[in-house]
Amino acid sequence: MEAHQPDWDDVFMAAALQPDRWMEALDLMARQTGASHGQLIGIGGGRDIEFNLATNFEDWAFRKFVDVGGGSPNANFRIAASTREIERGFYDPLVYERHYDEAISQLPTREYVDWCDEIDVPFGCQTNLVLDNFGLVGLATLRKRREGRSTPAQRRVFAQAAEAARRAVRLQERLEGEQARFLSGAYEAVGVCAFILDHRGRLIARTATADALLSRGDIRLSGGSLDAEGAPLSLRGAIDALTRQGGVKSLRVLIHRPPTEPALVIEGFRLPQPAWSLGRLPHAVLVANAPRRDRVGSLQLLRTLYGLTAAEADIALRLFEGKSRADVANERDVTPETVRGQIKALQAKCGVSGEASLMRLLAPIFC
Repeated sequence: MEAHQPDWDDVFMAAALQPDRWMEALDLMARQTGASHGQLIGIGGGRDIEFNLATNFEDWAFRKFVDVGGGSPNANFRIAASTREIERGFYDPLVYERHYDEAISQLPTREYVDWCDEIDVPFGCQTNLVLDNFGLVGLATLRKRREGRSTPAQRRVFAQAAEAARRAVRLQERLEGEQARFLSGAYEAVGVCAFILDHRGRLIARTATADALLSRGDIRLSGGSLDAEGAPLSLRGAIDALTRQGGVKSLRVLIHRPPTEPALVIEGFRLPQPAWSLGRLPHAVLVANAPRRDRVGSLQLLRTLYGLTAAEADIALRLFEGKSRADVANERDVTPETVRGQIKALQAKCGVSGEASLMRLLAPIFC
């Protein structure tokens, strides 16, 4: 088993430099330890699953993993066993079936245990590669019943692979972090005021001009999170809309400032993402601008925020520009009754009653 081992540093460093090769590295580790599955999992401080790479699994198994609370130590005996070791002051122990047996006996629910029985992965071993304020990255092998419990020799091979994987994860984290700083530097070079956010909406880099907004108090920074009063959303609400699963690709917020200060608009953009990352990659960028009156972008934002049809958004813009209902009907070549019905529908979608309320809602969007 331990003879003729691959150079684990070569295997995992290649994955760090080319993240799409992690599955290949995990599969090799699993085969070298007599297991069917290799796994790299990231768990945040709130026990939510950041990423879960596991070889030779079908998609339905991953979906059910989430449904049974696979990210919780109250359900997952693997996490529970690791948590128990951490509480005892052992931060990177090699945890295996002996620890699982003890953890299973104390679980309040058997949903994850039953899931493991269903997909036939009751055995295996694991260790923590990273454990910090950002969360936990763990490495594991998952074994079928026919493969039996891990042996001491297999665990020694796993430990050797884990040492290399730990170095690789740290390297990949650094590389991902450098991308945020590189992006910030690029904006700095062209004089753009920008904030760079990770996938949770936390600030990971910013330009010097962005620092000025923070120092003046236009935008608040607390615990890595940005916020400011704004319309149609607060800055925190806008960031949530950008970074949540299935969120918007871009938006615009008018930041509330004293009347004596020039208007400030924050535009947010979601950045292209790879299939997975360790969570350090830039996920979105916020750019501070003066108002630009971008009508095309505003129409799309209005449709995204409130679910308006293209016709309803167009009517909203025409009303905002001071057109009468008769003008709108004439320009759109429809009857006044049609326009009346569309205005009623768009007001309902926007949660306002009356055109005065609608104009107040539209003002920061069409700024």
